[in-house]
Amino acid sequence: MGEPEHDQALHHPRNHIMILKRPWSNPSGTLTVSCPGAEAFIQVDWKAGDKVTVRWRIEDTGTASNISPVLRIQAHNADHDAAPFIFPSGDPFFVLRGGNGHHEVGLRSDWNPDNIPNINHLKVRVQNGTTEQGTSCFEEREIFNWTMIGHKNAMAKLGAPYVLGGEGPGYDCSGLVYASYNPIGNFPGWPVRRAVDMWNWAKDHQSPGKFYAKSADYSDLKVGDLIFYKTTSEAVGHVAFWEGDGRILDAPEPGTEVSVRAEGGLRNVRVAAFRILGVSTVANG
Repeated sequence: MGEPEHDQALHHPRNHIMILKRPWSNPSGTLTVSCPGAEAFIQVDWKAGDKVTVRWRIEDTGTASNISPVLRIQAHNADHDAAPFIFPSGDPFFVLRGGNGHHEVGLRSDWNPDNIPNINHLKVRVQNGTTEQGTSCFEEREIFNWTMIGHKNAMAKLGAPYVLGGEGPGYDCSGLVYASYNPIGNFPGWPVRRAVDMWNWAKDHQSPGKFYAKSADYSDLKVGDLIFYKTTSEAVGHVAFWEGDGRILDAPEPGTEVSVRAEGGLRNVRVAAFRILGVSTVANG
C-alpha cells in the first residue's frame, strides 16, 4: 500500500497508526537511514522526556529482485534499555513488499514506551532483506532527544535562586542551560558556558552530528528551543528555554528565581533561536 492520493490522515485501527501523504514541515528532528536496496526517512516530534510522535517512510530502492526492505525502530533510555516500536501488523518490524520503487508511510502519535521514563534516543535499523531472504547489508542510526530532556531537567530547577556564574543549586541564565543539558546520558556536553559563547557555538555547529544546533524560525518554535537575547551591554547576554504561549523558562536576573514567565522585560530583544539536536551512526561489526 502506498500513500493516499490526497492530503489527509487515514487512521489504522491498531496502535494509533496513521498513514500520511506529506512529511511534516516542522518536526523536532529527522533521520535518514539507508543501505543498498532500502531507505527509511524518519521524522520525530518529541512531546516530552518520555513521549514521542514518530512518522516513518520506507522505500525499496531496488538493487536486488525479490528482496524486501525491513525497518525496525526502538526507543532507548540512557542505559540502552530498549522498547520496540510496534507496527500495524503487530510486529516489532515492518517488511515492505512490492518490489523496486514501492514505499509505505505511517505515523504513531504520542508513543510512550512503558519501560522508558526518558527516551534518550531512537535507534532505527534498515536492512535489505528478511531473515528468510538473506540480508546483504544493514544500517543503524540514532536520533537523540536532547531538547525535551534538557527542558525537563530545567523545569525541575524551578524556584532555584539566581546566582551569577551558578551551575547549581543556584543558576544564572546560561548556567541553567549548561546544568540542564550536561548531565543527560550520552550527551557530549556543552563546550562553552556563557550565553554569548553558546550562541556563537550554535551558529557554527549546524551540520548534523551527535550534538548540533538548528536555527529555528520564531513562528516554528517548539517547547525547549533556546532563544538568545540582546542586552544593553552585549550582542547576546541572555538565553532562555521557549515554553510556548509567549512564555519562557529562565533564570532572569539577580534577586529572582528560575521561573516560567511571560517573554519580555529588559531582555526582550530576540537575536536568534536554536533547536538542539543529535544524530549518529551506530558502528556495525
